[in-house]
Amino acid sequence: MKSLSVLLSFCTTIAFAQLGAPSPQPSVPQRTWTLGAQTFGPTLTGHFLGKQDGQPIQVDLDADLGLSKDKVVPGFFLDYQGPRFAFQVTSGTTDYRGDRLVNRAVTINGVTYASGSRVQSHVKLAAVDGTWTIKYISDPAGWLGIDLGVQAWTLSMDATGTAPVPAAAVAANTRVTAPIPQIGLSGGTRGFNGAIEAKAYVHYLGYKQAKYTLTGADIRVFPVSWFGLRAFYESGRFDVPKGSVKDDLEVQLERKGVGFGAVVRF
Repeated sequence: MKSLSVLLSFCTTIAFAQLGAPSPQPSVPQRTWTLGAQTFGPTLTGHFLGKQDGQPIQVDLDADLGLSKDKVVPGFFLDYQGPRFAFQVTSGTTDYRGDRLVNRAVTINGVTYASGSRVQSHVKLAAVDGTWTIKYISDPAGWLGIDLGVQAWTLSMDATGTAPVPAAAVAANTRVTAPIPQIGLSGGTRGFNGAIEAKAYVHYLGYKQAKYTLTGADIRVFPVSWFGLRAFYESGRFDVPKGSVKDDLEVQLERKGVGFGAVVRF
């Protein structure tokens, strides 16, 4: 969070230096498109327990595999803001790697690694997010709205394990897709003649016993009217007990972190 504060302080100083004399606010909300690139490397924790595509799986991403961020692939960002509606589409991919001696039996796609085995793992999480906002309060200075959309997670996992007694390495891999509907509230504001834009949102969805929650905040600073820098924070949690969405699979995934990007507004 320290890096986020430094960036925002720097960008705000530049924006204020460019403002000049204030001009009258428009009488109606402006229509704007914002396009850019972003990097988002969140932490990833959670576990799987049960069967995935008919194969047993029992693994904790943190306690068993010790995953840590390895590489972040830049994604894209598209945002439209209008008087009555808005929509936003984002994408991003993060790679994680782990190398740990497991202290219990771990099973991935039907392959079991005994306690004491060295397991080297690689997890790739790709996410695409699309949100449609219906604004029920809207004026040039700010807005409040209802969000509808979907967030699609695709998690690919592979692991290679070597038993304590010298033996050939055994590999396993699996792939989990999770299209998650979204519904929630969001609000935003624009100030200093459009030099600063801010947005916050909270989404929640429950189905039977399964739950999905998402919270986030987004700040954009424009040193000039058409180009800006973006910083955002997002935290999402996907909790699916056995017997809810699937009878034989329990899934819990949580990702959270700070992202940055550069945007063009027109």
